[in-house]
Amino acid sequence: MSLTLTHIWAETLIDELSRLGVKHICVAPGSRSTPLTLAAVKQSQHSQRPITLHRHFDERGLGYLALGLAKAGHAPVAVIVTSGTAVANCLPAVVESGLTGEPLIILSADRPFELVDCGANQAIVQRNLFSSHVIAQLDLPTPDAGMPLHALLTKVDQVLAHQAAGGGSVHINCPFREPFYGERDAALEAEIRAPIANWYQSEQSYMRHHGRFSASIERDGLPPRLPSDRAVKTVIVAGALPHGLSASVNRLAEALNAVVLADPQSGITSTAPGYDLWLNHPNLQAQLYQAQWVIQLGGRLVSKRLGQWLAQTSAQYWLVTDQAQPLDPHHRAVEQCVVHTRHWSSWLDALTDQVSASFSVPEDLTPPANSPFVWQQTLTNEAKVQMERAADSLSPSSLSEHRLFQKLSSMLPEHLDIFIGNSLAIRLADIWSQLDRYPVFVNRGASGIDGLFACAAGVQRCRHQPMLVVLGDTSALYDLNSLALWRASPAPAAILILNNNGGGIFDSLPVEPQLCDAYYRMPHGLGFEHIAAQFSLNYQQPTSESDLAAALAQAFSTPGADVIEVVTPAGEAGKILTEQLANMAAQEG
Repeated sequence: MSLTLTHIWAETLIDELSRLGVKHICVAPGSRSTPLTLAAVKQSQHSQRPITLHRHFDERGLGYLALGLAKAGHAPVAVIVTSGTAVANCLPAVVESGLTGEPLIILSADRPFELVDCGANQAIVQRNLFSSHVIAQLDLPTPDAGMPLHALLTKVDQVLAHQAAGGGSVHINCPFREPFYGERDAALEAEIRAPIANWYQSEQSYMRHHGRFSASIERDGLPPRLPSDRAVKTVIVAGALPHGLSASVNRLAEALNAVVLADPQSGITSTAPGYDLWLNHPNLQAQLYQAQWVIQLGGRLVSKRLGQWLAQTSAQYWLVTDQAQPLDPHHRAVEQCVVHTRHWSSWLDALTDQVSASFSVPEDLTPPANSPFVWQQTLTNEAKVQMERAADSLSPSSLSEHRLFQKLSSMLPEHLDIFIGNSLAIRLADIWSQLDRYPVFVNRGASGIDGLFACAAGVQRCRHQPMLVVLGDTSALYDLNSLALWRASPAPAAILILNNNGGGIFDSLPVEPQLCDAYYRMPHGLGFEHIAAQFSLNYQQPTSESDLAAALAQAFSTPGADVIEVVTPAGEAGKILTEQLANMAAQEG
């Protein structure tokens, strides 16, 4: 009885997830999770709704693999893990998805009630393990003939409907009693399945929840009032945005003669790139403070100096997001507009039309000296001059991290996905790289350095595009296990590791150098050639710009993944950044 019932419960659960849009399931090894694993294998062979299975021996990496799949596919991804610390290892990925909205479904096998909190092996209290980091949780009972499968289906449907409305992770805890292996009772199986025969024969979920419908774009929240000044100086700040909004944002910027400051993850072109550097320039900073209207599209901004400016500006402030969660760490008085992802383009176009009707001026009039057009042109031109000077000061003879990011976009092919790690890598990309023609993926929720190899692998497994992964040496060491996922890369990939012998992000801290090395940077003295060989990955170590360009070209023209290690002196990147900021600050206002 127990064996047959347990497997039917697991199969019903996995089947319903498939009907609710799950196309990928990530599986870690384990015995207690056998019913879920075998159900997933069975679903992968379904004639109409097959799911794709992904495997990894490291549950922390597995969670991030699922995060990457969900990030790229915009659909829920399930994760199957066994009991005990295996579940806890999913917490970092769940934390990230809770902040950025990727829909993960953690399916944890568990010991039954009588084996918890009594000294049984591999048993922990798994209920509420993810606390507030999940949007919903479901603690199932041990499979019981007294509980009809109707109840299982409705409970699962309710949890997934909650997730569909709000994003983020859900946790479904599944306690199972042994046995898990052996012959199933066919007659008993038919008897158990009979009450939901109609569901088995259909291709629909048991319950169907329908979200709120919008008859027109106005209902998605154009604010009731625009700034009253017809000649309003506007800054558009682009943060984490859905892909494909460049044309709509550009239309709005042209209608407003706005300065556009675009984060690397936005897919938008900055009119004044390098703002994290030039915002230290007194005159440019003063000009930006003349802004009267700030429209921030999306959140999770990389630039610290841009965040400081947003905290201090007196401009009217609009924040446009795809979720109702607060995304302003400075607690400004904002007009927050919540726009569903699929409506972003229409919403921006509607705002542009409204702006054009309200702020239009005759084309034959010469703009006055204090007009938004003149202000925008003056600021952007001076910013470009300052950034050109900063770029010219970088030595072309050495492959510094600053020089690498300055030249990176010129070394890349036309069609490519990019995944950038946190800490120093994303900050240097923010300053120097123009990556708006590429889809850029990052983990900027909790901004951790864990799981980056795995998350990038998930993105590529979903999109099947060539990929550049850029991250630092400490981040790479933190997720070495997940290099195993790149042995079966579905498209060419270049894994660019910037090795400055420790946490280079800490170089600018006002800490005594010996303490900084010992307790912050933590130098390791390790290289990645033998590590790449351990995982059967190609390896290159360029020492010049031309070598790097050749290494990237080779990586993107051959199957599989190449590890490209660029070794730079410890402390160099932080020293250059400190000098650049000081040079900007020393300019006359």
